[in-house]
Amino acid sequence: MTPPLGRRQFLAATGTASALALTGAGTARAAIGAARAAGTVVRPFPLTAVTLLDGPFRGNQRRNSAYLRFVDLDRLLHTFRTNVNLSSSAQPCGGWEGPSVELRGHSTGHLLSGLALAYAGTGERALRDKGRTLVAELAKCQAASPAAGFGKGYLSAFPESFFDRLEAGTGVWAPYYTIHKIMAGLVEQYRLAGNDQALDVVLQQARWVDARTAKLSYEQMQRVLETEFGGMNDVLADLHALTGDGKWLDVAERFTHARVFDPLARGEDKLAGLHANTQIPKMVGALRLWEEGRPERYRTIAANFWRIVTGHHSYVIGGNSNGEAFHEPDVVAGQLSDTTCENCNSYNMLKLTRLLHFHTPDRTDLLDYYERTLFNQMLGEQDPDSAHGFNIYYTGLAPGSFK
Repeated sequence: MTPPLGRRQFLAATGTASALALTGAGTARAAIGAARAAGTVVRPFPLTAVTLLDGPFRGNQRRNSAYLRFVDLDRLLHTFRTNVNLSSSAQPCGGWEGPSVELRGHSTGHLLSGLALAYAGTGERALRDKGRTLVAELAKCQAASPAAGFGKGYLSAFPESFFDRLEAGTGVWAPYYTIHKIMAGLVEQYRLAGNDQALDVVLQQARWVDARTAKLSYEQMQRVLETEFGGMNDVLADLHALTGDGKWLDVAERFTHARVFDPLARGEDKLAGLHANTQIPKMVGALRLWEEGRPERYRTIAANFWRIVTGHHSYVIGGNSNGEAFHEPDVVAGQLSDTTCENCNSYNMLKLTRLLHFHTPDRTDLLDYYERTLFNQMLGEQDPDSAHGFNIYYTGLAPGSFK
């Protein structure tokens, strides 16, 4: 008789499947091709092979899908269209997507990813079709960019002059962060929803990124990297996995942020004062660069970052940061507030943990961290009494904190 699975054995067998409920099979598939060459023995299940039964995860999935069906595409597309002089009569969004907000457009990238992930996880064709509509409309905006005075392939809800400001150091919010979200969403649409047009659009955008960054000196590019840029190295590594074109790894390596990466390569903790979630996607990208064949140094950087953050900057529930920032190591017990444990950080740390697990499946510390963070923070980020979830931004740990 086969003995029952222990807790850790169960996690090792099924952890990649639960990981995909958050991060998606598309990213996993990009990792697999190169990871095989590196000797990976653990591989993720595709989302299409996993069905959630009734329970809290299924409840979250239902609320996410309901929200994705609810979102008005024309409202999100409004700033993309007006940016390239296309007509729009839609009511503009508010908040961080408002027409005067410099981060506008990033939510459209999240929506692209969400629709693709939800379709792969549920098979609901309405979600697939909504993603196809969104990609087609974004392609029209991209095609209109040259006539609006922007570079060929440029796709954004804000003008290209934001990158002039970024390169000049005159101040702008985070333009490459938004570009990354759009590109990552397009990649997921291609891999998870079978949308060939999405690959064409993202490759045109990548060529624009290449042209924009190729003209900068190393010193100029390092100044650009002082502003949050999401996981540009990650999505460009994915394009290499999809196309086999080594050029995309060269472009990805331009997003190697020396001020952050160099101390980590030496195993040094220099994270105090840094915006936490700015750093985590860079580490996912570093590991992806190694998986795609670039030097071992990138794996060392990502592994050291994980060790430092989980061992010296994380709370008991698995989250990290206070007021969105890292502080001195080993002080989290005195850093209890309503702004601890930004959920974006934990989401991205799970992505990093998952990739590390593929290469070292015998490490129980990776599985323990994944379990703790998934169940104690991420699972409870939605309001279960809301039709759409209303995800929280922080998980506050101060006495009396509430969601």
